[in-house]
Amino acid sequence: MLFLRRVAKMNVEYMPPREDVILQNEAPDDVYIIVYGEVEIIDCEGEKEHVVGTLQFADMFGEVSALCYIPQSIFTTLVAED
Repeated sequence: MLFLRRVAKMNVEYMPPREDVILQNEAPDDVYIIVYGEVEIIDCEGEKEHVVGTLQFADMFGEVSALCYIPQSIFTTLVAED
């Protein structure tokens, strides 16, 4: 039932290139579905950052944190330039 309530609240949101979407150790309450562009999953260790994955059209992210209230302890997610 919680999932259906969240789907009913779905909004379209534009984010410019290089915009932070989900920060490390943040517990977002939004689920994101990519309809244009790419999202990089970045692992941050101290001052070092490296891309560990890329999400594209129709990929979804943030769902585990949003539904289970679990912080993103490993990744920072950034919108990549096209």
